[in-house]
Amino acid sequence: MTDMLATLRNRFQLLLERFLVRGPLFRLMFVIGVVVGTSVTGGLLVVGTGNFDSLPEAIWWAFLRLSDPGYLGDDEGVYMRIVSTGLTVAGYVLFMGAMIAIMTQWLNLALRRLENGLTPIADRDHIVVLGWTTRTSTIVRELLLSSERAQHFLRSRKRRSLSVVVQAEEVDAELHQELRERVGVEVFRSGRLVLRSGTPLRPDHLQRVAARDAAALILPAPIYDTPGVNPDTETIKTLLSLSCLDDDDETVGRKGHGARPLPLVVAELLDARRLVTARRAYPGPLEVVNSQSLVASLMCQTIRHPGLSHVFAGLLAYGEDSEIYVRDVPPSLHGLRFGDLGEAFPAAILLGVVRVDDGEPQPMLNPNDDLRLKQGDRFVLVAEDHASTTPPVQHTPSRPDHGRGVPTPPELKRHRRVLILGWNETVPDLLAELERYGSERFEVTVGSMTPVARRERMLFEHDFEPERISLQHVELDYTLPGQLRRLEPERFDNIVFVASDRIESHETDARTLVGHLLLRELLPPANRGGPDVLVELAESANLSSFPSDGSELLVPPLLISHIMAQIALRPELRVVFEDLFGAEGPEIFFRSVREYGLVDRDVTFADVSHAVAAHNETALGVRLRSRTGDGDDEILVNPPRDRGWQLRDGDELVVLAIYSSDRRTML
Repeated sequence: MTDMLATLRNRFQLLLERFLVRGPLFRLMFVIGVVVGTSVTGGLLVVGTGNFDSLPEAIWWAFLRLSDPGYLGDDEGVYMRIVSTGLTVAGYVLFMGAMIAIMTQWLNLALRRLENGLTPIADRDHIVVLGWTTRTSTIVRELLLSSERAQHFLRSRKRRSLSVVVQAEEVDAELHQELRERVGVEVFRSGRLVLRSGTPLRPDHLQRVAARDAAALILPAPIYDTPGVNPDTETIKTLLSLSCLDDDDETVGRKGHGARPLPLVVAELLDARRLVTARRAYPGPLEVVNSQSLVASLMCQTIRHPGLSHVFAGLLAYGEDSEIYVRDVPPSLHGLRFGDLGEAFPAAILLGVVRVDDGEPQPMLNPNDDLRLKQGDRFVLVAEDHASTTPPVQHTPSRPDHGRGVPTPPELKRHRRVLILGWNETVPDLLAELERYGSERFEVTVGSMTPVARRERMLFEHDFEPERISLQHVELDYTLPGQLRRLEPERFDNIVFVASDRIESHETDARTLVGHLLLRELLPPANRGGPDVLVELAESANLSSFPSDGSELLVPPLLISHIMAQIALRPELRVVFEDLFGAEGPEIFFRSVREYGLVDRDVTFADVSHAVAAHNETALGVRLRSRTGDGDDEILVNPPRDRGWQLRDGDELVVLAIYSSDRRTML
């Protein structure tokens, strides 16, 4: 008998548990049932006292005592007061305890659901950033700040304002606050920015951000957080998941009746060798940014042309008055020669055009004067703002400034000793880029705590074998003064700090900052000679903590985020960025003012542009040597045309040129 009662009790508890865990509504129903049962019991206890005409009246009396203690003083008789007191005490537990607790819990769950970003959005032609990485907040900031550049994007989609949705695996109040701080309070607008939780690998989570109806999806590379899993593999898996957007029920029902095309995807790949696989994974419009190759090219160019990182930052960061824009060529200018447009943009630098050939955009930067503009061409310009790039409605051709022939190569060191401190996935691409310059010799020493065997394995996986550069590996911790001193850093021409991608970004930047401080203790001041130092930081938030002391800075997340955000708004910019900053195409470099006959002359930037154009090059800015007295150079990109200087011997011009068709031929 006891066992049977225990079994029945356990079964009842199990049924009650399964009922209560179904949610707040079921818990509320349970409490209501208890309240009804208690009221009926109280009514049965007092219905025989003669104070009530019927059982319903007695039950109502019990319910009033249960729900409102104020009725307790109206009862007479010891028995009635005892029952009434019991009902009132039960009322405190049921009404003021259980029911309020359940309602509070339900409200908290509802608020938490809203806070965690679980509610699907109802929007169209918005931009979705898939994933939370070191690039996400910068991408969002770039998008929200690009109000002028977004006008073409908004007009083509008949929107009034830009809407951005960020999807992260877990969204909470802390993430909202972190995004607000990183984006900036002056930029953050809750009406234009929405956070949603989830992963792009699940179709229901993609519906949560209305991915199918988005204008563009931005997919930054995941971080190295899973051992043995390459971030590019995760990116390709996400592209496969996005390809299923074309198979959802709603879209299938619209096919054949003006079905909406798949949204544009701007994806970051670390390894360029996976580009073909990525394009096969997503059938819609896809723009891929090869970040490692791009960063390696920027580093290599800065090594060969010290000071160039300031030019890159000016062209690839918002608010530097020298952004890159693409504008449609108006019909009135069709048929004109490129050389006829020398004075067409008084407040912008005309770099070239983008032309669609066989359905693919082709950049033509620093082209020949005889290039004829035609329908579908787009101007590529550097300007302070979007308004400065407005093409003239009518233009009278002027005398072309550009000369003929191929510009002479810049004067560079033919033998460089390079010290790389640290190790990451970009180093093999950097070494391969140095290997391309057959006319220059590089002796490279790599010092890092990463085991030499692992480095050699990574070089083998990247199909890199040093043939023209001399490569030496050293295992050390560059944050220890003795180990750094034994490398004799003063004997190198260039020293490069690279940020590790295998540890937390704040930790790798902390190691970089410590190593840089130690290095500056061992080297002479920057204005007294010594190696040129280039530092890579993993997070832009650490810029304020970095004492440059004459060193150059490169923040890949900042630059790549800018590139991806701008490509989402104008997809044709991808080929421009690749051609301008990649391993091939025209090159940005410094050239002495003496080569243009400008020494000891008072000139404006308009005069500089004419002098550079006569050499079949494009002027981007000037480099003034030690004007401030502290030994620092002043590098100006896209200065006003009427700004003037007296150029001195040693000053340089920032130029864009294709100085040899085989400038990277391996000798």
